[in-house]
Amino acid sequence: MDRLYITRYYPHGTDPRKNIMRLPREDSFRLAAELAAKHPDLKGFRRFADFQNYYPLRESTEGYLREKFTEADGKPELKHPYYFVLMESEDLHRSLGDGEALRIYLDELPDDVISFTIGDSCALYASNEEFPLLTKQMLLDGIQSHGGSVRRYMDDVLGDNNYIEAQLWAEPK
Repeated sequence: MDRLYITRYYPHGTDPRKNIMRLPREDSFRLAAELAAKHPDLKGFRRFADFQNYYPLRESTEGYLREKFTEADGKPELKHPYYFVLMESEDLHRSLGDGEALRIYLDELPDDVISFTIGDSCALYASNEEFPLLTKQMLLDGIQSHGGSVRRYMDDVLGDNNYIEAQLWAEPK
């Protein structure tokens, strides 16, 4: 099996260890308005233009993810995870202005601080349908069942989704 990694895309000149949900509410709304105004043409920033609806949705999604992850013996160190994708997503990279990328190898992360969803967790949660949260071991088992091929696994499970989202529940190193 190829060495797996997760990728966090972010615009040039910003800090990938920042998370808008970790700011005080008033500050997060102010920053969202600034980001939406600064990047009106970038798909990845549209959620900030509608932050009054996005913020409570993201907050509820993260509560759900945290609960499911804890039930699966995860040990989240953070209330609000950092969002990555498994391997890469050119669509997501473009949606954030073809900025920079932070990559972390999966084998360098403890099993109990990372979870995965097949697709964007916020969109999945908003659909009001039950969706699985995968542990690192569940993901690895799924890939192994596809001959160790990440591509075959993703082709089989993604469906209408563009990527496998990773939620990192600890500070990125």
